[in-house]
Amino acid sequence: MKTLGVKKKILFLGASITQGNISKSFVSMLKERLGTKQFKFINQGIAGYESYNVLKKLDKAVKTEPDYVVILAGTNDVLSSLDPKLARLSRKLKKIPHEPTLSHFSHNIKRIVQKLKEDTPSKIAICSLPVVGENLDSLENTTLADYNAELKQIAGKEEVAYLPVNEKQRDFLNREISGKGKGYNRNKNIAFRSLLQHFLKFMSLDAISEKNGYLLLTDGIHQNSLGAKMIADEIEKFIKVYHTP
Repeated sequence: MKTLGVKKKILFLGASITQGNISKSFVSMLKERLGTKQFKFINQGIAGYESYNVLKKLDKAVKTEPDYVVILAGTNDVLSSLDPKLARLSRKLKKIPHEPTLSHFSHNIKRIVQKLKEDTPSKIAICSLPVVGENLDSLENTTLADYNAELKQIAGKEEVAYLPVNEKQRDFLNREISGKGKGYNRNKNIAFRSLLQHFLKFMSLDAISEKNGYLLLTDGIHQNSLGAKMIADEIEKFIKVYHTP
């Protein structure tokens, strides 16, 4: 028997792509699609977070008593693993006690999933990490492939859903530009410039994306409307597997 008026809680964990302030918000898209009569959307994405930070703040997440949890965490782990300067800064500012390695990432994600399983009755989904830059042969994207393979393996072992966000984006880029789009240049502060354009010049994220020469991204990391839509599509399918209106 259904309890009238009780909303299902959907909790989102991750970093800036999840937070949706400097990335087109896939959470807002889901609100529009699914509505707020039957669902409550809890966004705990925090810009700059790595998987360790998500794990350390998980007690706060558990207290929300979610029915569904969507995890999209790890892009910053990957970027730190490729940039020693960024890794040092992240460890200092985010108080991360370990080096940015795949093994540490794997441990953190496993513990996040296991703790959610232990402390909540929620249905859990792990999203594969979106592309970084749109050259699929780049170091960023070949490294992402290793991290996403680990996420898929964890999802299988822990018997939670795996949402193929990266795979959908790669398929699109392969169809449209043979995977040879503009790469992510971490030596040029495109992200900071894009941030200024959005908040000071009031440029839309899609206009910034076009100006920077991307199809799915704004600055090589964050999502434009199309990139965010691909994430929302996968999450919506996950929710509808379990939810009967």
